[in-house]
Order: sequence, then structure tokens, then C-alpha cells
Amino acid sequence: MIKGVIRRLMVMATLALSLLDCANAETFSGSKTDIRLQGRGEVVVTDGVIRLADIALIESASVADDSSILELRKIPLANSPRAGETLTINGVTVLEKLKDAGIRLNTLLYTFPKEIRVTRAYREVSQDELERALKSFLLTQERQIEVKQLLADRPVKIPADALNVEVVALQATQPGHFGVDYRSRASSGDVRFQMKALAEEWRMVPTAAKPLKRGDVVDAADIRLTKMSVASLNSGALEQIGDIVDMALLRDVGQGEVFTAKAVKVPAVIAAGSKVTMVFRRGRLEATATGVALEDGVLEQEINVRNESSKKVVKARVSEKGVVVVGAKG
Repeated sequence: MIKGVIRRLMVMATLALSLLDCANAETFSGSKTDIRLQGRGEVVVTDGVIRLADIALIESASVADDSSILELRKIPLANSPRAGETLTINGVTVLEKLKDAGIRLNTLLYTFPKEIRVTRAYREVSQDELERALKSFLLTQERQIEVKQLLADRPVKIPADALNVEVVALQATQPGHFGVDYRSRASSGDVRFQMKALAEEWRMVPTAAKPLKRGDVVDAADIRLTKMSVASLNSGALEQIGDIVDMALLRDVGQGEVFTAKAVKVPAVIAAGSKVTMVFRRGRLEATATGVALEDGVLEQEINVRNESSKKVVKARVSEKGVVVVGAKG
């Protein structure tokens, strides 16, 4: 025990001797004061910055030292650790911070332990609070998302002075899994953390109201909206009715089946082998002839057409059903 006391005295002496050479430092007080600093070994803080007042008792018997004590109390030492975590500050570091602040150590009476453990005060966020925040967020969204379970592998700790938590974003990470971004506001600023959730997103998607055959042109009556899981939709699924109506099917589509981009095309206005009216234009002159389409064509598409009189094959633009234009566009 005696050896331990001697060892502590030697450490304190070393700290003092190593930092007492302050002749050129900014003067904190014109002469030695009665201010005493008694460092604590373990403390709990609530703010985002650790200050001298958090880790030491600062006092003086003289009223004249009150303003100096107030300034000492404000000196920042380090940023606080995260909620519920602990940071260790070396006693030498504290003295160096005092010197950096312009304090002449030979004007003070001080004692600091070799290490000071600083823990950030916290509160645990309950599962109920997390779920209520998520439910409130979903009420503001147009998306239909059904949360099955919030996954928490450890307690969620936030600063003790943090306000109620809120959800700021929800993003699918893989089918059936979402990342939930939470935020809470503390005196030191916003606190952000993320949770995982098992959830399903649903959409009203156009599906076939009855069996449809290849080559059919889809009518509005052929479509019905069906609630489907987003995870079950492939990347080519068409979700807007306007992208489906008046389109021709490239394959059969079963009742209740989703329409895909690869299953539809713009229907041909002119079919290969059909007779067409060929309109020839040059300037203000216009003439017509009968031709035969050599390929299917949609509006504004150029196709090959054979003139029945000359047997010559030319390029012509599909103008309307049964009509193609040869020459200038217009």
C-alpha cells in the first residue's frame, strides 16, 4: 500500500514538472490564486463535448476567482463518445489542454488521476417506440408496405437528451428486406441509426382479365388491376395501363398474368402482302399508284413496297392504314 502511494506521488510530480514551464504562456491570472482543481476518475456526461467542469471539481474560497472559475469550466477537452460508450482521457492531456487555453498552471492547485473514464449518458429506444415511428412514416407514403418484423440484434442507444425518434427513409435492400433509417435530435446534433425490417411492398399492376392470344390487340376491357408483391415482379413488367392498351401481343398471355415489355409491340397498320395506296410527292405535285407491302409496318415506319405497275421496289413511309408515302415527308 505504501509503495502504491509513493508511486502515485511520483506520477503526480512528473506530470507537474513536465508542464510547469509556462513562462511564455498567456497569463490566466496575475498571481497565484486559491483555485483548486480536483480531477475525477470516472464521470458521465450528457453533452456532445467534454469540458473541464465535467471531469473536475473547480472551486475557490475567494469570490474574486468566480469569473476565472467560469472560464475554466468551459474549456473543451474532447468530443464525447457515442451514447453508452466510454472514452479514456489521460491526465497529461488535460493539463496540455489547459496550457493550450492560455492557463498558467503555476497559478493553480490541481490533482488529476492518470486516466479519466468518460461515459456518454444514454437511453435505450424501446421496440414499441421504433415501431410507432415506422408506422407514422408509412402513413405519409403512397407506397403500400406491410412490415412484418423489425430486426434488432442489440439494444438501440441514443443520447439521454435525444428527442423522440422518427423514420426518414425506407429502402428495399433485397426481396422482403428493407433498411429503415431513423433520426433523433439531441443537443449535440442529429443522431442517425439504421434498423433492418422484414417487409413486403405491394402495387396495383395491370394483368390480363382473360386469356389472350398472340397477335391480339389489347383493349382496356382486356386488363384488370391486381394487387401484387413488388418482389414477384420481373424487371420488364409493365405497370402503366397506357403502355399496354392498343398494343399487339407477341405471345399468348394467360388470365391474371402480368404484361411485359417483351410480350407487346406496336401493332402493324399495314400487313405484309396487303395492297396499299402509294402517294408520290414532289414539291406541290402529288400522284398515286397501287402497290403491295413487302413487310409489316407501323405508323411512320419505312417499309419496302412494290409498285404494281412498274414492279419497282421502293422505300415508303406508313402514313395511315393502307396508305404509304413515297418521297418528301409531309
